[in-house]
Amino acid sequence: MMMLGWVFGDWLMSKPFDQLPVKRFLVVSGFIALVSFILIRELDGYGNMFMMLEGNSIVQWLHVSKYPPSLSYALLELGLMAVILAVLMWLEPTADVSRNGPVLVFGQTALFFYLAHFGVLALLRLVFERGGLEMAYLMALLALLILYPFCRIYRTFKWQNPHSLLRFI
Repeated sequence: MMMLGWVFGDWLMSKPFDQLPVKRFLVVSGFIALVSFILIRELDGYGNMFMMLEGNSIVQWLHVSKYPPSLSYALLELGLMAVILAVLMWLEPTADVSRNGPVLVFGQTALFFYLAHFGVLALLRLVFERGGLEMAYLMALLALLILYPFCRIYRTFKWQNPHSLLRFI
């Protein structure tokens, strides 16, 4: 899926600034992937690593095998990503996106954030006791606040060294 993202990013950067064909492609491919997910999940067989439907609740429908990634998982995730990306591209002209805003900072350091958040959450676990959903949201917010300046520093370092392996992290 990461290679698909890199190929799509290169393709997207080669397109002219008029992004209507890109948005149309994202919406159409996203809905095709989501309809395929629904069909495969309804058939309740191929593509979901022994995670059969045990009812018709939304939780059962969304219970798909991430490890190893099943076909139903890939179709659901890529379909949602394509539709959401098309909507965000449609909203982009009306939104004021700051260069150092959290969306760009975390988006441009996604793998670094992913790797670093494990350590931050482990440290927060030493300070805070385990709790319910409210505590999980609080820990997620604290992790974002703690990692934001580190992600900004890392992004600057990555831009200063464009030919290093850091561009992949």
